[in-house]
Amino acid sequence: MTLFFIQSALAQNTLTVPNSGMTPATVIGNVIDTLGLTIFSLSGAAFLLGAMMYVAGFVNEENKSKGKSLMIGALVGMAVVLASHTIFNSVLFFVYG
Repeated sequence: MTLFFIQSALAQNTLTVPNSGMTPATVIGNVIDTLGLTIFSLSGAAFLLGAMMYVAGFVNEENKSKGKSLMIGALVGMAVVLASHTIFNSVLFFVYG
């Protein structure tokens, strides 16, 4: 099935999603944007959870350290998502123009 799709795309010299007019660059960009937004939102929620654990850490010192590490991990996750989004957009620009 995939081979047929590739052969028909090569015969037409264009590759589009059927009945939508979207190019592969648009489809890939939409998927990456959706995944990036989802992961960024989850990292934001993890940061807030870590902040609440840190604030509630006056009762238990273990919760304070867990909250701190969760907030740091969430910030690292956000930085990774933003960096990968930038790198991906640069590669997509150079590949598809």
